[in-house]
Amino acid sequence: MRKIRLIALSLATVILLAFVIPIFTPALSNNVYASGDVIEVETYNALKTALSDFSNKNKTIKLSSSIETNEVICIRFPVTIDLNKKSMNLGPESYIEISTNNKDDTVTITGNGYIGGEYTGSGGILYVNTGTLVFESGTVENKPQSNGTPFDLLNKTCCYILVYSGIFISKYEWIDKVSYSLISYYYWDKDDDTGFTTSYIDYRFQVAGEIVNHYNCKDILGDGVFSYDYDTRTLAINGDGSYDNDPERFIISSYVPGLTIDVQGPSSLIGCLDLYRSTTITGNNKLTVTSNKFAACIQASDLLIKDVSIEFKGTSGGISIYDENSLIIVNSLIIDNSEDESIIAYGIFELKDCKIVEPEKYDIADGTVYDSKGIAVKKIKIQPDEYWGPAEYTWSSDLSECTAKRTCKVDSSLVETETVKSTSKVTTPATTSVVGTTTYTATFTNKAFETQTKALNNIPTLAPSKPDPVNPDPETRGGSFEDFVERLYVVALNRASEPEGKAFWCEHVGNGDLNGAQCANEFLLSKEFNDRGLSDEEFLKVLYKTFFDRDAAADPDGFNFWMNSLKTEGRDKVVDGFINSEEWCNICATYGVKSGATRAKATIPSKNAKEFAERLYTKCLGRDAEEEGLMFWALGLTNLELTGKQAAHEFFFSKEFNDHNFDNKELLTRMYRTFMGREPDDDGMNFWLDSMKNGMTKEQVFDEFVKSAEFTGICKDYAIDRG
Repeated sequence: MRKIRLIALSLATVILLAFVIPIFTPALSNNVYASGDVIEVETYNALKTALSDFSNKNKTIKLSSSIETNEVICIRFPVTIDLNKKSMNLGPESYIEISTNNKDDTVTITGNGYIGGEYTGSGGILYVNTGTLVFESGTVENKPQSNGTPFDLLNKTCCYILVYSGIFISKYEWIDKVSYSLISYYYWDKDDDTGFTTSYIDYRFQVAGEIVNHYNCKDILGDGVFSYDYDTRTLAINGDGSYDNDPERFIISSYVPGLTIDVQGPSSLIGCLDLYRSTTITGNNKLTVTSNKFAACIQASDLLIKDVSIEFKGTSGGISIYDENSLIIVNSLIIDNSEDESIIAYGIFELKDCKIVEPEKYDIADGTVYDSKGIAVKKIKIQPDEYWGPAEYTWSSDLSECTAKRTCKVDSSLVETETVKSTSKVTTPATTSVVGTTTYTATFTNKAFETQTKALNNIPTLAPSKPDPVNPDPETRGGSFEDFVERLYVVALNRASEPEGKAFWCEHVGNGDLNGAQCANEFLLSKEFNDRGLSDEEFLKVLYKTFFDRDAAADPDGFNFWMNSLKTEGRDKVVDGFINSEEWCNICATYGVKSGATRAKATIPSKNAKEFAERLYTKCLGRDAEEEGLMFWALGLTNLELTGKQAAHEFFFSKEFNDHNFDNKELLTRMYRTFMGREPDDDGMNFWLDSMKNGMTKEQVFDEFVKSAEFTGICKDYAIDRG
């Protein structure tokens, strides 16, 4: 009875398992059987299904029988293909493509089987696009060879295994038996320790004859000029390059689809660019291409030139587009100085955000630019609609200068700059409680640069108006020597002081070398003040503000009196009247400065007078001044005891000058230098020599030179009375 029960139970178990096992056994369609990390396939469809399921990543797909197909087998993730001593027979249009999503993915082929094909195109049986293919064992061959002999990897000959941006690793050597066409270049390296060979093959890409591969892509030629990024398919150029300095060779030969050539710095290439697939040239820098190739500097399929500057030189033309492909130029500067037709593009030829500016009159037909006479253009210039980037403005620390700069948008080496001196104007005068404002203005000659202004609160508050002329003690006066000097800068010159000048005046006012009257005279007789070109009315308003510290409009009767005095007596006499005023004495006392109520003689010479005297020494006598003599002449000019004419006369008719016994030509040369500030011209020299030969005296010549407009201007520049 028990035996019968066991048999019945066994039958029940078998029946139950017959229903349950199919539920839990992953028997897939198309004869795919999975057991753990190994998936067995019997047919091509089963293989295709297994390779389309991304859950099979890092698993092993094992052939349980040989397969045949005329389709491309795509492997998109890391996996191991176990040939299991079986065959993969590929038809005329079939090959295995390794194209993983991650360049670090590895596909391994093992199992000592056979992969063979009849591929008739330009590719191979195994095509590694991205990732790494490791071939551990087996045989690969491509049958239809001209000699009828199959290529056998195991026999150390070569089949078509092509690698673009991936890596091929095999324990067999990679022997030089590949077709020598442009599409079959490779690089191989054998590791003596492991016996494995790593082959980097990019049959599409060369630079100066060097095949681009993973070993050299970071610095293709070893000179830092060319580098290639496989991920972005970008060739960077930064510098100059050539192929044996031969302008008839291909400096760049590319079959890479979607290649970008990035001009990262000013670069010059000798040789032709041969671009068989769609390419973009860009970079915001200048690329110069010089080629004597039979076709053009750039021969290309679909070509996009964007945001770059390119110049063509040599005997060949500029751009030639293969067949009926496209040439699109966007926001770029193209200058073709070559000797053949500039552009030949029989397909699409399009300009965006740029235009042809040379020749001025042209026509485009069949992708070629013709001039007004219907002749194909050899010289052409294409320029961006917006050639220059925005202007940048930089002020000096003291706002005395401003520099404008703008950079070409497509060629960073093209820069326009202009530096100008600024003018300054007090836009908000200082008061006893408010700091004054100076506005600086920079005006450029280049009309592309806009006038710039910058305001600065740099005028100190004025001393309170509580004069104490009797007791100018520091405890009771309202200001300092520094404030007094700053006030003269602002009121007389209409600007803030500069550090060096202010330090000079403060030193001499502080130690008593100069009184208030002398300082005021120096400012009001300076070249800078004269260059303001003030009218009599404006001049008088400045005197009111300087010496009375009030506006002229509040004193119409006094203003009319001084205006009449200006017309009859001149500006010097009017200044004397203001200096002797009670208001001026009070202002000076406020700052603890001696007013100098009458025009007292200066004890140190003015800067202008000293420079004028030094000029007489060097131009007339031809030597440097000695200190004692220089002080004598400079003080005489400062105190208006000498005019420019009188001082010059003393020099030209001095014993020292006469002792030289200069001939008339040398005499006239020194007069030109002194009174006209230049060397003599031939016509002028001949005129004066003839005049002196005909009886004109040295004294008469001197008088004529003194009257010249040039000497009048020189005296004005140095604030000297010409006389």
